[in-house]
Amino acid sequence: MEVYEPWNTFRDMERMFRDFFTSPFPLLRARQWLMPESRLEIMPDVDLRETEKELILSATLPGLEKDDIDINVTDDRITISGERKSEEEKPEEIYHVRQQRYGLCRVSYDLPTVVKPEDVKATYHNGILEVHMPKAEVAEEHKVKVEVKD
Repeated sequence: MEVYEPWNTFRDMERMFRDFFTSPFPLLRARQWLMPESRLEIMPDVDLRETEKELILSATLPGLEKDDIDINVTDDRITISGERKSEEEKPEEIYHVRQQRYGLCRVSYDLPTVVKPEDVKATYHNGILEVHMPKAEVAEEHKVKVEVKD
């Protein structure tokens, strides 16, 4: 029996739109004509999973160096940004196909639970960024007794 995951529909739709606008057919890549190449955005594929003790975000960021990645975490939000710089074109070379992405990358997500920003750790290996965010302890609910005022 397959578990229904409501966010899968949105992820599939986002990928469908991204694939449509980055199709190998030049006429469908209108966004390259609308903005200069240096301003094109890279949209990484992201997974956010939860264990008993932490949230783990993994993102594909191929071609970026670890020093080009900036991660900002608050107790309920994570923002990842970076830039993949374009290779300098050489006058003696002619490109017949140019589909690699260069430019800015910025994604931001609301977290499903409160985390400890000061304890967040990140690793980057083979183009995959993995961010481990320990969950914060949630204060227990405290019942307040209502008293009658004289």
